[in-house]
Amino acid sequence: MPERFVRPVPYQELDHTADAGVAVRGKNKEEALARLVLAYADLVTGGEPAAASSELTITVEAGDHAAMAVDVLRELLYRFDTEGLVPESCEVECFDPELGARVRVGAGRYDPEAHAEGLALKAVTLHAARFEAEAGGWLAEVVFDV
Repeated sequence: MPERFVRPVPYQELDHTADAGVAVRGKNKEEALARLVLAYADLVTGGEPAAASSELTITVEAGDHAAMAVDVLRELLYRFDTEGLVPESCEVECFDPELGARVRVGAGRYDPEAHAEGLALKAVTLHAARFEAEAGGWLAEVVFDV
């Protein structure tokens, strides 16, 4: 059974001119992806929670880990833009370069007043995206256009 991660999660903001970036670490690739999803949520909400009221299932095609992670985030940004949903919890069911990714996300509604400190993200870029094994776990980094 996959582990479900909830906000807040530890992440590091990356210095990037005119953009926003995050780096997360996990004991395995699934934890790193879940933390990346939840770090994205912290960026758009200014770190304020959004009580989960629905469940999303995000699936993306097979590819390398960085490309799949970016595709998951792009789908979540699309859901934010079209439905006003932000992740509050995340469970990675599959994250395999040959099979693709399947991620279950507990999502809440964006509140313009409560989340006023959040960033207005325009896009998730593949440029400078990293998702790789390191000593003791996995590292994921992604940059967002603001």
